[in-house]
Amino acid sequence: MFNILKSEHNLPCVCENFPDPLHARREIWVPHMRSLALKEDPHNVILVGHSSGAQAALRYAELYVVHGIILVSATYTDLGDSHERASHYYPQKNAEGGETNPYLFDEMKKNCKNWHQFHSDDDPFIPLKEAERIRDGLGLTTTYHMLPGRSHFFEFDDALLDAVLSLC
Repeated sequence: MFNILKSEHNLPCVCENFPDPLHARREIWVPHMRSLALKEDPHNVILVGHSSGAQAALRYAELYVVHGIILVSATYTDLGDSHERASHYYPQKNAEGGETNPYLFDEMKKNCKNWHQFHSDDDPFIPLKEAERIRDGLGLTTTYHMLPGRSHFFEFDDALLDAVLSLC
C-alpha cells in the first residue's frame, strides 16, 4: 500500500521499522509516532495500524489530534499473553472488577473524527469479539468492516487502500 500511495497518489507516507519491534511497548511506540507526525502537519496525519500498531494508534489518539485512523486486526485485551500485557496497551482487570489502564474512547473520538476498522472472521490470533469491543467503544457502524477470509490481513487488500484514500 505504501508504494501505491506514494507513487500513484503522490501522498507523503512513512513506512519504517519501529524501535522495539519485538515488544512494541507503548512508552516507546507512541512517542516515536509523535516524532514522525511532527515532521509533517500533525493534525493532517492518517495512521494505519495493524495488530500491535492498531493498539498504538488507539493510544496515540488518546493524546493527540489526528485526521484519521485505520485499525487493522485490533484487539481489546492482551488475550492472556504476558508478552502483550508487558506492552502496556491493554486494560487490566482490578480487584474491584473494574479496569486499570482503560481505553479512553471519549478522548480518542474527540481527537480523531475519521475512523475505519477492519477485521476478519478467520483471524487466527484475534477473535472477532475482541474487534467488536473496539468497534463498540468507538461507536463505529458504517466504517467497521468485517471482511471474511482475510486471516490477519497479511496480504494487501484493496479495501484498506480505499479507506485511506477516502480520508485524503
